[in-house]
Amino acid sequence: MIIRAVTLFYPVENGRVNADELRQELTRLRNVINNVSKERGIEVRTWRVTLPFIDSSWDFEELSATINRASVDLGYIHASLNIPMGSRFELDRVINSFIRSGSYLSIWVGDFKELDSYNVESFVGVLRRLVELNQWILSRRMAALIGDAILTPYYPDSINLGNKHGIALSILYPSELSSEQNLRNDLARVFKVTEDIGKEVASELSIDYLGIDASLSPWGKESIVDAIERIYGIKFGEPGTLSVIYRLNRAIWDVSSQFRVTGFDEVMLPLAEDEGLKVRAREGLITFSKLVKYVMTCVAGVDMVPIPSSQVTLVKELINDLHAIVSIKRRSVGLRLIPYPGAEPEVDLGDFGKTPVLDMLR
Repeated sequence: MIIRAVTLFYPVENGRVNADELRQELTRLRNVINNVSKERGIEVRTWRVTLPFIDSSWDFEELSATINRASVDLGYIHASLNIPMGSRFELDRVINSFIRSGSYLSIWVGDFKELDSYNVESFVGVLRRLVELNQWILSRRMAALIGDAILTPYYPDSINLGNKHGIALSILYPSELSSEQNLRNDLARVFKVTEDIGKEVASELSIDYLGIDASLSPWGKESIVDAIERIYGIKFGEPGTLSVIYRLNRAIWDVSSQFRVTGFDEVMLPLAEDEGLKVRAREGLITFSKLVKYVMTCVAGVDMVPIPSSQVTLVKELINDLHAIVSIKRRSVGLRLIPYPGAEPEVDLGDFGKTPVLDMLR
């Protein structure tokens, strides 16, 4: 079994953190994770540190740069640029800090009731500007949050709500699921092991255990598509797909209710991160419109999806559509798009490999 991420939620006081204290804690956390991993025979894939929403009174450029200096050489990634609804940050300041600090960027564009038009325009504006700067590849590190804000270890929409001091975990477990008959037992086993690890790590550091995000997420050949096809006997993308995603989510919700959970807690379908999903996209079984449809039963159904950069102008209306779904569904979702300026049908995303570019009109 693989822990996808151990995320430290770190508090900020008056727009500042003590860099030395943070670095000491990150070092201790790394050592504890290594010890627990060896003792339990568990791989931990990534280590992360997340800050709260930034405030207009903060020097957020310096704060994000400080977090980067304290964490990057220890192997951590960080989410220190989280923009709340109702904020009015200058776009160029945000973009410059995003590029220079290495932080992930989350823009909260709307809750269940309404969209924040300024933040919607900001999200679209960042995408457009990254294309203009030939930095479009960085869009894989940014997302819009649609719905109520949540505390999740999943990036980019990871926000330290309540300025807490603790850890939350996410899990990589598609290959741990054997069959529909054993599904609930498999889920309970995975969640139990993860919760035990999380509580042990938190106890060793004397910080809070904030829970696990029970979402089923992919990573390359650890494919959600392969797991769903194995468990339910369908071909992903054909009729019945929406139904089995919902059935799988129902199982996740039922079993995870026995544990302390936080975040999205749903099936995830990030295109670039799932080799099985890429195969179905190449076959034409997965289109952009289908991924939007799957948001009804799947968190961030439009996630890590390359689109033609010429279609950035359609993103605002896409957010309107997703907000309509969120208002009905009453669960928060993320949106992460990669606007590709090339003409090729696929784009090489480095460690995520070649990924189909999806036409937003199909």
